[in-house]
Amino acid sequence: MENLETLFQSFETGIRSAKADKPKDYLKNIGLDYAELRIGFNSGQFHHNKDQEFKNRFEALGVLKKSDAGVRKDTMTAYTVFGRYGLVFPLTNKENEIVNYFALRFDLDTPKEEYLNSEGIYPAYPHPLTKRLFIAPTVIDSASLMQSKVLENRDAVIALHDGDLLPQHLEAIKELHELEEIIIIKR
Repeated sequence: MENLETLFQSFETGIRSAKADKPKDYLKNIGLDYAELRIGFNSGQFHHNKDQEFKNRFEALGVLKKSDAGVRKDTMTAYTVFGRYGLVFPLTNKENEIVNYFALRFDLDTPKEEYLNSEGIYPAYPHPLTKRLFIAPTVIDSASLMQSKVLENRDAVIALHDGDLLPQHLEAIKELHELEEIIIIKR
């Protein structure tokens, strides 16, 4: 697991785990299916029993942060994990590489949504031949629209980043030379 792509693959394995009942139930309640969409589950334990070099790589990516929480041994370092016990959705760059995560920490008193950074687009950069582009306010809205099967052949959807249209969104829209219509979905 050297990058966000391979780490996300472990999250996808995590959602399929027999122990992942709570995340599966939550997805069912909000009408999303991890078998149809790229959704993972971060139990917060991917770094356990790994060497320091492994942890350093993910600390550099922002997925792990050193914590001052107590640990069993003085030689151990505690970490806070991005999106711990949360559903994770991948954001990609133009080359379709995962460069960011959106996490929905559903098991808190008040569910919390967070991004790892401000890069990428969910679910992906639209195909250049897109004719109709839907702009959804959130990743969850975008995922719901994709799963609804209402998108036609040359339709695409992108999610705003915390409600904001970022430079990468504008860049992606400018690349759509056959674009005929933009539909902005409001809440």
